[in-house]
Amino acid sequence: MQKRFSNHLSPQGFTLIELLIVVAIISILAAIALPNFLEAQVRAKVARAETDLRTIATGLESYRVDNNNYPPENYPSPLLVDVWGTLVIPNAIKLRPLTTPVAYLTQLPHDLFDPGDDPVNQTKPHTYHYAAKNDPLHPTEQFFDGKGGNEDRRYCYWVIQSYGPDRGIDKDLPTYWQFPRYNPTNGTISIGNILRLGP
Repeated sequence: MQKRFSNHLSPQGFTLIELLIVVAIISILAAIALPNFLEAQVRAKVARAETDLRTIATGLESYRVDNNNYPPENYPSPLLVDVWGTLVIPNAIKLRPLTTPVAYLTQLPHDLFDPGDDPVNQTKPHTYHYAAKNDPLHPTEQFFDGKGGNEDRRYCYWVIQSYGPDRGIDKDLPTYWQFPRYNPTNGTISIGNILRLGP
């Protein structure tokens, strides 16, 4: 018995139109998914920063219990750096008493939003900003009695902060230091720092 073969071959691939439709669909899905992925990354970093600030706050309170005071923000030292005409101690050195000689923290966490160009954060690790009421170099700071740049209008002894998703890029805005406070309802990458005031 002889087999018969058809003269018509079945199509072996996609037509140009089909390929263009597939590429268009993939592009639309990517355009939808990529912003959501980036937003999820920012939200995860914000959550991590808030967790780190809680951890540092616990370390500060443990330090105070043992030493009857918080680590000083600035003090006379050869480690002072000039930041816009003001001498300050780098953040990693301000918070070093929390890791040595007594380990209230095993290590200082790294601020995931650190822009890398802040002179106060050049000493590694590039950790969170720390400011305290007991600053012998700047004793008249009004931030801590609620009269200065403290938008919470509350009395506090210390503040720790992350640059926030805007990374403090516009240094002409108050967001580079303390306020306004970061609020994700203004958009995930909105201006403002992530703050924790204490106690």
